[in-house]
Amino acid sequence: MKSARNYKISMTRILAGVSLAFFASGIATAANESSSPHADAIESILQQKAINGKVLDAAGEPIIGANVIVKGTTNGTITDIDGNFTLNVPSECILQVSYIGFNTQEVKVTSTTNNITVNLKEDTETLEEVVVVGYGTQKKVNLSGSLSTINVSELTESRPITNVSHALSGLAAGVSVQMSSNQPGNDDASIKVRGQGTLNDSSPLVIIDGAEASINTVNPQDIETMTVLKDAASSAIYGSRAANGVILITTKQGKSGKIKLDYNGYVSFTSPSIPSSMDPVSNYADYMEYINEGYRNSGMAEKFSAQTIQEWRDNEGKDALRYPNSNWIDDTFNNSVSHNHVISMSGGSEKIRFYSSFGYQNNPGVMDNTGFEKYSGRLNITADIKPWLTLGAYVNGYVSNMDPRPNIQIPQAHQPL
Repeated sequence: MKSARNYKISMTRILAGVSLAFFASGIATAANESSSPHADAIESILQQKAINGKVLDAAGEPIIGANVIVKGTTNGTITDIDGNFTLNVPSECILQVSYIGFNTQEVKVTSTTNNITVNLKEDTETLEEVVVVGYGTQKKVNLSGSLSTINVSELTESRPITNVSHALSGLAAGVSVQMSSNQPGNDDASIKVRGQGTLNDSSPLVIIDGAEASINTVNPQDIETMTVLKDAASSAIYGSRAANGVILITTKQGKSGKIKLDYNGYVSFTSPSIPSSMDPVSNYADYMEYINEGYRNSGMAEKFSAQTIQEWRDNEGKDALRYPNSNWIDDTFNNSVSHNHVISMSGGSEKIRFYSSFGYQNNPGVMDNTGFEKYSGRLNITADIKPWLTLGAYVNGYVSNMDPRPNIQIPQAHQPL
């Protein structure tokens, strides 16, 4: 009985072992035919290793806080104060190293890689963009103040501009432009940066190529960019004169290469804008009849006799001195043709570059004796004397002729004799 029982236990163990062997064989076959994602993940974890590295910039200085991540995963870390990092990574992977202001770099890791050094390159498309902020330029990444930059060179290509102060209208947030006069040559707009800042003059300080000047002394076609400094940070550069903001203007510069000749001009036709409902009485015979009608409606005797009225009608257009009839709108306003022309030339070599321009503007106005004529010229030259020394000369001037402003008075009603 005891031997039979032992034989039964042995057979049970043998059958269990055979079953386990077949089961294990089936798992192995299935694993060879199709590996499951979970199995791959487990295998990847088992094959991870620690890798050490260092992240430096182009000058060899360590970058603090650079992001180091395994591509396609969330497994990553950041560099310490010395630019070092340690990360557990799979034996075969790609590391992505990134930092603000630098181009993202990818590094391939193999089973034999234990230590890596990554040198990040600056992102020139963002860091090298400069903005004029004072007596020089500053990279955008270092800006802390509030400013607006306007590309005037592109603006002049899309619409005719003869007045720089008018060109600012609607192009910069917080900048208010108001025009109080349309007389040619006397149409400078009033500019306010972030509203009225003082009871005295609230106009912003205007700097053209590093020197203070009037905003309308420069030809719009010669301007490369305009920067409006709007907050109190500008006072740290220019002092109290910048309390109402600063408008910085940089003019165009020559570039090395072949000489380039440009022309920018336009012709415009101007006519007075007069409401159609404004139809004045230009015939004095009609005027006298209206006056008499007013007197009659007021219960008063008529002022002009019928004989006088008829005499004016009979001599209309015959004797302009004794019987004048004037339409003051037609006699005061007229249509005009204005034009503006600018010819510029630029070029140079690797050492010396130049930009020159000549402009002519003529606007006769829509009233007699309100015309404006202007000649302007500019010459910008820059020369690289040494790798560390650049000299430049910026010469510009203009000559203008503005007709004397007429003393316009509304004529009194003529009293016929």
